[in-house]
Amino acid sequence: MRWAGLLAVGALLLAGCASSKNLENVPDCGSLGQAQLTLMAQAVPTAELLPCVKAMPNGWEFGGLKVRSGQAGFWLDSDRDGHHAVAVLLRRGCDTAGSTGSVSEIPGVSRYERVTRVTDGYGGERHYRFAGGCITYRFDLHGTTRAEPLAAVSEALDFVTRNSVAKRVEDESDGRLQLDPAPTEG
Repeated sequence: MRWAGLLAVGALLLAGCASSKNLENVPDCGSLGQAQLTLMAQAVPTAELLPCVKAMPNGWEFGGLKVRSGQAGFWLDSDRDGHHAVAVLLRRGCDTAGSTGSVSEIPGVSRYERVTRVTDGYGGERHYRFAGGCITYRFDLHGTTRAEPLAAVSEALDFVTRNSVAKRVEDESDGRLQLDPAPTEG
């Protein structure tokens, strides 16, 4: 019952956000209990980290959010680099074949880079692998500055812990709801 209630609340809060450019739909790192982060956590129940937006860089806007069982993601649009210039995808795992390992800025998280295009802008992927999940940033930049926007976008994106989101859900519902309720016997 708690699970169904949490899903119903999340669905009501997210109605219509998949194509919205409204900032209320951004999975904001500062609003840990909001519906977007809750639904992403429910979509990938093994993930210990969830992707979020810390601050939107100049010239960028939130494009939309898509959540389904097993994966969740959102994308950012750029006035210089195009529509869907950066996509962020949360899944249980990811394929890092052909990627190069690099130093991760997050302890306990492995980081991999794969460049797929350096002409006509920049294309590539960055994977963050961790316990129970993987977050992939897909870059499809078509501006004249090639990979320059990577730094701004990388600064704008961040992660929150599943435990932080779970605590916020419980606190905001006065203990009535839980992100990961214990299975009921039946």
